[in-house]
Amino acid sequence: MYIHIVDDEPQLLASLSLILRREGHDVQTFSTGEAFLAEAADLPSGCVLLDLRLPDLDGLEVQSRLSALDTDHAVVLLTGFGEVPDAVSAMRAGAIDFLSKPYRREKLRDALTRASERIEENRHQRAEREKLGAVHSLSERELEVLRALATGKQSKVVAFELGLSTRTIDMHRARIMKRLNVANIGAALVLAKEAKLI
Repeated sequence: MYIHIVDDEPQLLASLSLILRREGHDVQTFSTGEAFLAEAADLPSGCVLLDLRLPDLDGLEVQSRLSALDTDHAVVLLTGFGEVPDAVSAMRAGAIDFLSKPYRREKLRDALTRASERIEENRHQRAEREKLGAVHSLSERELEVLRALATGKQSKVVAFELGLSTRTIDMHRARIMKRLNVANIGAALVLAKEAKLI
């Protein structure tokens, strides 16, 4: 898993990144929130181990700005000053966990496992949003053909009703499936239904 550590303590950055690399993770480190945010959108989706107290921005602000970037990263906040209101704010904003330093390795591993699950969930939700977005990009004619095909009628019947040739309907059907990246018209109809277009 990709892990991005954002902390201003050089010793912690060095020791934690060494431990995590030994466990097979790909680790990048940042000593300020601004440095991390400058690259966050281009980094591989991963777990962000984010210190609550940073010299420039606090961890909650970094978490808020990261959320606005609409990435698939999952956040685990770290702090040596574990305050309950901060923990509550972090969790409400979507953090996976809030770990107090020094943290036990098993708690960190547990948080990383949950972060990995969240990243996959985020990727899945993004893919679904993109598919629904593709449905909304269909032309009026393509939507008209798709709605007609939703009735279960054959292409030649749809063609007759819409005043088009069967070949044109088949071309629209093929274009719809290609634009929505689906294997059959049934899958396209499911997406259109989820998008409330039929």
